[in-house]
Amino acid sequence: MDLNLEHKYRKSRTNGTIYVTTRSPVSAERQIELESGAGELYLNGIQRNYSVDQIMQVAHMLGDVYKLRFKIDFSGESRGFAYLQYIADHSMDCMLEILLLRFRLANLSIKVFPSRNIRRLLLNNVEQLTPIQVYQKLRQMFHYIKLNVHEIRPQHYVYIILYRNNEDAAQAHHTFRTKIIQFGAEAAVEWLGKGSRKKSDLSCCVQLQRDEMNLLEFTEKDHCCIRF
Repeated sequence: MDLNLEHKYRKSRTNGTIYVTTRSPVSAERQIELESGAGELYLNGIQRNYSVDQIMQVAHMLGDVYKLRFKIDFSGESRGFAYLQYIADHSMDCMLEILLLRFRLANLSIKVFPSRNIRRLLLNNVEQLTPIQVYQKLRQMFHYIKLNVHEIRPQHYVYIILYRNNEDAAQAHHTFRTKIIQFGAEAAVEWLGKGSRKKSDLSCCVQLQRDEMNLLEFTEKDHCCIRF
């Protein structure tokens, strides 16, 4: 990274992501908003030979960057997309237009869109395990905000898992790929985007907190849904 930016940002790498994060202080209120995905931009069309430093040199012109998530493959080259957030609450329309222009001036053919901030995963085809057993396994694997369990037919469930933001959901998705066998030979996990799958809009009959002790009560309820 350019020496002029090293004192403002730290760079790290985890699995298939290079992170560039601010060293500047951020208010607690704003950090909560940012960690929930506020103002996130989706950068697409990043060529394999483009570097993190090239993107940061351009992005920093528009203000202090909160976080850049640059997706890479096993060779360390770009997978074609990244996610970008600024500390300040800029106008989304303005940022889309100006950042796109800045990339063009830097001869970088990168497109800029609002991030969809998809943060729900759908776990399906779980055999042999009860919803309580699935709930307990999920709690041991990673943190989530909410778990909805839908009984789409007697004794057949789908699990919709909500995470704090897209980054947490992506990390959970990666973990699922390595541990999916724990949920059965036919188990599968997929992204659940906004407006997809009508089953995600089913009404629920029970809502429980994560630490409630009377979890088994839902088995006596009507066939619909439980929320953890």
